[in-house]
Amino acid sequence: MNFDPEKIMQSAPGPYTMIGGRRYLYFMGTGYLGLHGHPEILKAACEGMMKYGMGSATSRRAFGNSQPILDVEAKAAQFFGKEDSFYFMTGYLSNSVIVQALDGTFDLAVADESAHYSAYDAVHLSGRPVYKFISRDPASLDAVLREQCTEGKRPLVITDGVFPVLGALAPLREYYEVLKNYPGSAMVIDDAHALGAVGPTGRGSVEQSGLPWETVNTNVQPDNGPRLFVAGTLSKAFGGFGGIVPGSKDFISHIHEVSPYFRAANPVSPGVAAGCARALELVMENPGMITQLHDNTRFVRTGLRELGIEVADTPVPIVCVVLETVEMMKKVQADLMKKGILIAYNPKYSDLGPKGGIRIAVFANHTQDMMVQLLEGFARAMKN
Repeated sequence: MNFDPEKIMQSAPGPYTMIGGRRYLYFMGTGYLGLHGHPEILKAACEGMMKYGMGSATSRRAFGNSQPILDVEAKAAQFFGKEDSFYFMTGYLSNSVIVQALDGTFDLAVADESAHYSAYDAVHLSGRPVYKFISRDPASLDAVLREQCTEGKRPLVITDGVFPVLGALAPLREYYEVLKNYPGSAMVIDDAHALGAVGPTGRGSVEQSGLPWETVNTNVQPDNGPRLFVAGTLSKAFGGFGGIVPGSKDFISHIHEVSPYFRAANPVSPGVAAGCARALELVMENPGMITQLHDNTRFVRTGLRELGIEVADTPVPIVCVVLETVEMMKKVQADLMKKGILIAYNPKYSDLGPKGGIRIAVFANHTQDMMVQLLEGFARAMKN
């Protein structure tokens, strides 16, 4: 397959990124805390690779554990305030890891119609019936559950916590209230775009919504609400790679027993793991990164509203702009690219409508001058 040479990345993603031989002011991707090119993370990764090699060449159930992988799990448990965590090869599998661990505890799955592809992969592989509800609509969820949850059937609801292009927050508290009517229910939240980026301490959409974080990823069924499960990744806000599920010791032990990603698959490269462990340390040592990300997100969202563009007032560092026509969105993206500012026009994605949308990603290490350049470029492109 031939790839457009003007779209080949030639540096680590960051506020400035080399693509196709040109240095761009970069408002794309998912590097929310600006860590993908951090020198301490790269140094740790290189040292880990030199010591442990490219990979273990065996599963973790055999002899595939290495100290960097164990370090990631310990640091992730510390960051998320849990007893343990499970670290594996890609965040795309996080939903599947959790759904597999819940086998036998639910009778049907109900998915947000705009949930990520990985969420649908997970519930379809469960072998249970799968139904859809209108995206971010608690009333639609309630209607589907009323129709399908007959004779005491236990539902599993799956949704994104933050939708990857719209940047919309799921109404998790409202879903939680709906699920209180269904004993044995569970909710799985794909928080790939929220962990490290959303919530006062970066624990994601559950923290942002005020739901009980202490019940997340445990084997305990609360007396008056659904079980809550969060799937995540270290490849976005944390600047690393690999899926992460933080939880109670007994829940993580159960995952080890049932998950093929522990029993049979190679783990993450130890060098990558060493970098991820340092990334988690850096975020815990510098909680101001998360605060700065929220400040920058507020600055960009406020600036766009001052241009007359309707955007939600949330701390999500994904800002989606849907203009009147597809042609206008393509023009804005092209005009900014000519000026050396890179944003994305997405014609299609799991959470987008028929026109698609412009996606702007805000990083913690974007300076105010950089964000002003983005807003001024946006204003000019819309006028021309």
